[in-house]
Amino acid sequence: MTVNNSARKMRISKIIVPLTALVLLLSACDTSGLETDDPTASESAPLTENVDRYIVVMKADAAAGKTARQLVDDYATLDGVQADYRYYNSIQGFAGEITPARLEQLRNDPNVAYIEKDQLVTIDAQAVPTGIRRAFANGNSNLGIDGTDDFRVDVDIAIIDTGIDREHPDLNVVGGVNCAKGGPFGGNCSTDGGGDDDHYHGTHVAGSAAAIDNGFGVVGVAPGARLWAVKVLNKRGSGYTSWIIGGIDWVADNADVIEVANMSLGGSGFSQAEYDAIQAAVNAGVAFVVAAGNNDDDAENYSPAAFDNTLTVSALADFDGEAGGLGTSTCRNDQDDTLADFSNWGDAVDIAAPGVCIYSTVPAEYGDYGILSGTSMASPHVAGAVALLASVDDPETYDDVKALYTAVINAGNFDWMDDSGDMNHEPLLDVNDETVFSPAMVAGGGGTTDNPPTVSITSPANNASFDSGASIDFAGSALDDDDGDISSNLSWTSNLDGPIGSGASFSDVLSDGTHTITASVTDSGNNTSDDSITITVGGSEGGITLSVVGYKVRGKKHGDLTWSDASSTDVDIYRDGNVVATTANDGAYTDNTGQNGGGSTTWKVCEPGTGTCSNSVTVDW
Repeated sequence: MTVNNSARKMRISKIIVPLTALVLLLSACDTSGLETDDPTASESAPLTENVDRYIVVMKADAAAGKTARQLVDDYATLDGVQADYRYYNSIQGFAGEITPARLEQLRNDPNVAYIEKDQLVTIDAQAVPTGIRRAFANGNSNLGIDGTDDFRVDVDIAIIDTGIDREHPDLNVVGGVNCAKGGPFGGNCSTDGGGDDDHYHGTHVAGSAAAIDNGFGVVGVAPGARLWAVKVLNKRGSGYTSWIIGGIDWVADNADVIEVANMSLGGSGFSQAEYDAIQAAVNAGVAFVVAAGNNDDDAENYSPAAFDNTLTVSALADFDGEAGGLGTSTCRNDQDDTLADFSNWGDAVDIAAPGVCIYSTVPAEYGDYGILSGTSMASPHVAGAVALLASVDDPETYDDVKALYTAVINAGNFDWMDDSGDMNHEPLLDVNDETVFSPAMVAGGGGTTDNPPTVSITSPANNASFDSGASIDFAGSALDDDDGDISSNLSWTSNLDGPIGSGASFSDVLSDGTHTITASVTDSGNNTSDDSITITVGGSEGGITLSVVGYKVRGKKHGDLTWSDASSTDVDIYRDGNVVATTANDGAYTDNTGQNGGGSTTWKVCEPGTGTCSNSVTVDW
């Protein structure tokens, strides 16, 4: 990238300038039922403003005698701090409400690198779509775009956005995370919901990058690539910078899996924390492709568009998928083969891609497919191109990522008119060169594959033992590519007692004996999966005598166990029905539970693999 942000970064020492919303531009002729916005208006109403939210970043060398995680946790729990995000992977720091008195102390703390205000950010706003045709993806025989899902690009792309419709038949969504909490006090990213899209923007972006070549709907630049839904904006398309950094932090933590990330969002000003988070993820081998913004302004004034560690994309107005400037305006007025009249421009921009009247995927409630315009729509075309290269040359370092950026830029063409007047005629995305874009492929699903769900029993542990008459807690999960989380549909059986319960969790008392417990589920495609464990109820009790002394150390529950009359070499230590340790049969063991609070804890000692167990001892806290 040609722009150098070092001078600008030096000016950001404690508090950044406010971030204002970038614009999502929707097509005036969109047949999907989506709303139409004025190109200069914010797409979403802002969340409730909280003037006391900040992002605090610690110095890299501040953790003397402690791990970075311990240092962050210590500061995040200070009086006067209500931290709802903690960052351990990309940057080391936290975000949340901070009282004025504590804020002043943190500003003067030698362990703190900088502090910035947490701001509201929003989105920028099988036919072969014009964008795919103009990028010449359909002309590259290495991609095999023929309407048959026989091969998919072997690469993983994170869509950092409003999420992705996990059940869309044209998208290969393999996982996700929700970092958008719908309010400023929700906590760190969660796998609950898997980053499902309750807006539409992220799903549209995902389709341009990687829609499956399956004979219906649309096709993406990197057909069938594995998609990760990193939800950082809520159902209104709004979110805080802290949420976005949370998503980047999650991507950095999964850099061994994810090669490319797309960010079709941003705001005015410069966020040092966001820059540093992306830099750490890039250093770990993740390429970041970002939208230039929809303000008809210099992209250098916006984050993350101005960052020198990303590949920044402006939007081309193209109405016919061909060069020559002969296309007639369709969904909005603009001139064919020119810079879109809303697109940001300037030296910070690296490459252009089609971004006007782009047909792509949207959630089912909007009709599965729809037309949108914006640099948001241009960016994923380039992310797909970077992914084609990354499938062969998996980036592992900053230099590897920069090489991918350079290769995509150098492959571009200049067969379009840059009428911005910025003296920076960026190349237009072009993946036609089969010697450059020859991705690694894996077998596809033929367009009809419906994989069975994944079932896991999480409680009790396999080979656990219980007293006669004990109430046993059962828990499990069932996740399906098409249906999402279907844990509530689990059916539980015992080979001795028959059906014993249903759902993700329940409790039951089982008969004495050795039980094979099976949890099974059937998805909407009639695919059935199960998981099984073995537990023992009753058995030779009284042979081992156990006593426990319970106490707390700094609020953490501990139990000193002593026992006699066990005959095996080792014994299993059970806490609340689950094995927590296997230890030598020397008659003593201290169990540090790591738990706080009240309630009760029950211990038992058993000879491994048998039903020979001690009496149960319960400590009330």
